[in-house]
Amino acid sequence: MTLMKSLPQLAAVILMQLFSSVAYAQLPEEIQWKHLVKTYTADSTQLVLSLNGKPLQGKYKIPLDEKSFALYDINKGMITGEAFWYTNGGNLECKLHYRRGVRDGLKENYEGSGQIWLRQEYKGGRQNGISEMYNGGKLVNKSEYKDGKKHGLFLTYAGDRLSTESSYENNQRNGVSKTYGPDGQVITETNYVDDLKSGLSISYMMGKKNMESTFKNDKKHGISRMYKPDGTLLFESYFVMGQKVTKAEFEKYEDN
Repeated sequence: MTLMKSLPQLAAVILMQLFSSVAYAQLPEEIQWKHLVKTYTADSTQLVLSLNGKPLQGKYKIPLDEKSFALYDINKGMITGEAFWYTNGGNLECKLHYRRGVRDGLKENYEGSGQIWLRQEYKGGRQNGISEMYNGGKLVNKSEYKDGKKHGLFLTYAGDRLSTESSYENNQRNGVSKTYGPDGQVITETNYVDDLKSGLSISYMMGKKNMESTFKNDKKHGISRMYKPDGTLLFESYFVMGQKVTKAEFEKYEDN
């Protein structure tokens, strides 16, 4: 009779032990990033993590610094699928995706309030696609990336309006860059070649051109002009590779 009464209690104890064992087995193993061997492919599109000669397998908690940590699913040494970065207080700092051990897909960083402050796209471990930065929920800048470099439009915003617009190739400004005023009108237009001012640069006041200069290798080179509000010429200046010269000196240089 005593045995029969104790059976339910015994079963409860066994179930609790089983549950504890399963729960414990699901807890991620904590490991230090500095202790891991990192093996990249030649093109850095795959990363295998190993310890003591064996690729990692399972769920891992890896401290990022003294205040935060990452949770990774690792299969055959490669971080796979969705990953998360947390503060030690439990606040989500970042959510990102991995494939073959490297970033691949959307990465989002969060403020303490939970709002997104950075959104980036990756492919094969490099930034590819759109990158957006926010402040208080409002877009601050937006850029395009290709193979880890700025490539395409780069836009910045002031409040709800467009502030600057540039075009990039291989991480360098190429083409026309513009700045805009509060009324949306263009304030400046500047041409770039490989991140250096090259060609015509124009500034505007109240929608009208008030100054223009020509640049070569980031230096004024040519004729600079300033205009009156009615559009007529106010004066001209002459430059040779950044040095201001007289009209006669400039024409002599041009003749040579």
